[in-house]
Amino acid sequence: MKKLLTGLFVFVFIASLSNAQDMDDLKKKVQATNDMFAEKMVAGDVDELWQHYANDVIAMPSYEPMVKGLDANKKSWEEMKQSGVKMTSFKSTVTDLMKYGDLVVDIGTYNITMSIPGMDQPWSDNGKYITLWEMQDDGSMKIKVETWNTDVNPWAEMEKMKEYEEQETDEEHMETKEDKDEK
Repeated sequence: MKKLLTGLFVFVFIASLSNAQDMDDLKKKVQATNDMFAEKMVAGDVDELWQHYANDVIAMPSYEPMVKGLDANKKSWEEMKQSGVKMTSFKSTVTDLMKYGDLVVDIGTYNITMSIPGMDQPWSDNGKYITLWEMQDDGSMKIKVETWNTDVNPWAEMEKMKEYEEQETDEEHMETKEDKDEK
């Protein structure tokens, strides 16, 4: 009985080490795929990326409606491209990874910079994302669901802008009053 328990313990220990190594390898694979995505997106070469999406993919971007299906997602990207928005840098970092059967949950953070028509300075953002990957029989992965959102609170930013505008108005009012007093 003692030998059986010892053998069972050794088996469980080795199996857990193997699982940890498998997850580490999977995390490296997901990060490498994310890095390739970032490189292609910055280069504006997204056509090659569509092979990594499931036909029934669902995207849930910040402040926009849900986009269902591969064709709808392609159209959404094309509309952004046609608007003149250009991604100038993009980096995502896997922070957590979970595997459930053939599904992999990729949780992480991102940093992005874009040039946007009409803006003097590039626009930068940082935030977080979740991507649900589905493992394929050939070992490749396809995105089933993705969502991302900014860490920037737009309402707080609007409040800062409002305070700045009020301060500017107060300063202009003070200058006008001083000008009148001088006359």
